[in-house]
Amino acid sequence: MLLIEQIASHEVLEAAFQWVCAQRAHYHFNGDIWQLRRWWSEKKQQIQQLLLNGSYRFQELRRFQAKDRTIEWWCSQDALVLKAIAIVLTEHLQPHLSSRCFHLAGRGGLKGAVREVYAHLDEHQFVFRTDVKKYYASINHHLLMDLVGQYVKDDVVIALLWGYLRRYVSDGGKYLDITQGISLGCPLSPLIGALFLKPLDDRMASLLFPSSEGLGVGWLLLCPLYG
Repeated sequence: MLLIEQIASHEVLEAAFQWVCAQRAHYHFNGDIWQLRRWWSEKKQQIQQLLLNGSYRFQELRRFQAKDRTIEWWCSQDALVLKAIAIVLTEHLQPHLSSRCFHLAGRGGLKGAVREVYAHLDEHQFVFRTDVKKYYASINHHLLMDLVGQYVKDDVVIALLWGYLRRYVSDGGKYLDITQGISLGCPLSPLIGALFLKPLDDRMASLLFPSSEGLGVGWLLLCPLYG
């Protein structure tokens, strides 16, 4: 089965629908999530058709400034589609990603990273921690898609991923054409961020402990010797 057929399947779309409903259960009664829930049976068929014929297009995003970060808000239908893509691509890409990408679902999260580090402290006395400032915002789209193309051969999915990257953002009445970086607050971004680190993971497979944190990505290097 093609990747796009998996994304558009009843099971995956239903799982994504349940996810977006839970994520946005607290939204204002005028929020678009309630329209999506009300007309889900009809909407699901429309989404399936658009996905399968390659004509699904993401809407413009809205940008909000939180206390410590800027968030790009996807409409509920687009968030659902992005979650469906994430569900399928996570299973598809997981064999190629480092087992130490602890921020991915099912990898143990922060507690899993702590357990892994603790298990290696006896033989690795020296610890170096660093991170990439604004990691998501710094990702080059063309380098990323060159990497994606090594593992994703479905042209329709590739087009969807380009739409996810080359997005339009409404920011206080100004419309911005985003040409670099991936979106915070998006269900697909943790997976894409992990994939972009794969070349670094491959070079330092025995030492790298990456985990998504705040606006960047951080990792630990454990070494038996200093220098």
